[in-house]
Amino acid sequence: MHADTETNITSAAYRLIEPGVFKKQTIEHEVKENDVVVEPYMASVCHADLRYYTGNRRKEALEAKLPMSLFHEALGIVKESYHPDFKQGDRVVVVPSIPGYVLNNQSKSDCCDNCKNDGYDNYCLNGVFLGSGYDGAGQSRLVIGGENVVHVPEDLADDIAILAELCSVSLFAINLIEDLTTKTSNKVAVFGDGPLGYLTASALHFIYQIPKENLLVFGAIPEKIAQFDRFATTALVQEYDFNSEKGVKTVFECTGGKFSSSAINQAIDLLDVQGNLTLMGVTEDLVPMNTRDILEKGIRVRGSSRSTVKEFKQLMDAFLNEDYQNVLSKLIPKEHFVVRSTKDLTEAMEADAKDKGWKKTYLTFDWNQKASS
Repeated sequence: MHADTETNITSAAYRLIEPGVFKKQTIEHEVKENDVVVEPYMASVCHADLRYYTGNRRKEALEAKLPMSLFHEALGIVKESYHPDFKQGDRVVVVPSIPGYVLNNQSKSDCCDNCKNDGYDNYCLNGVFLGSGYDGAGQSRLVIGGENVVHVPEDLADDIAILAELCSVSLFAINLIEDLTTKTSNKVAVFGDGPLGYLTASALHFIYQIPKENLLVFGAIPEKIAQFDRFATTALVQEYDFNSEKGVKTVFECTGGKFSSSAINQAIDLLDVQGNLTLMGVTEDLVPMNTRDILEKGIRVRGSSRSTVKEFKQLMDAFLNEDYQNVLSKLIPKEHFVVRSTKDLTEAMEADAKDKGWKKTYLTFDWNQKASS
């Protein structure tokens, strides 16, 4: 199909108009060549969605970004396609980091300096991110460039496929490292016993084939760190002598918050000379770092966030591994919240705000029912 430049469609959207308040609104999308029109039927709630809902963002950020449809972890069905790789009825996972050249249907050379220099799409200076100042998947018709959706294998269950965005963030950080290990430094370590650390460590094991004996995971809570025992060698940070460990080439810091500083400095102690330190945990505070040993050891420090289409495609294949699926199942809830109204969506978000566990909150959108506002 070819899209007329004047083609427009309307979408019913559950938009957050202020913290804690959703309103059903109609929004209009322009449809361009290479776009696909997707009906999101399933979404997973991210901590970022929750921060908007609870108002746990800076006032100026909320004022600038609301009203907005939330959710960037989503599956959908293609309803119309103006892209050669997709057809009506295809099941797809949405890649939420949209570079400017896809958004505006132009070449990379006509986009920003990052894209002109063949930089990663998730760092495009003209890009947008679904559910972060740009309407996300909480709407009946999502219009998005075909480069930003990926086919879901027929045999892959929704409950696993929906974890692609969450897993892709870890995988992107791993993909950045050219030399995860060497012959003499054959170990990789992860700091953090929460979901981010869990997903990073599991990707290292199941996708990059780092064996259990060479994959070290450090945490602070015995019950949490025990979750990693199946595929990693674990230890509590309170009991470990980081200076005595040898052979660690790469560390991923997945703690964030107030524990970032201690994790980063323990990682510096742990790393071999010319090791890799990747920071993934988010903190709002400035973090003291042992720069003397970074210099003396020649440690390469880099930050990583979000992901690209490449990681989603990798994961669609990797998710077919049943052992990997079993590990990821710890994040899958027993039930979905069915959303037919703003009331349903509010109840789901309130439940997620109260839940401090690892299980995700899954939403199933029913756009065919007549929903209340």
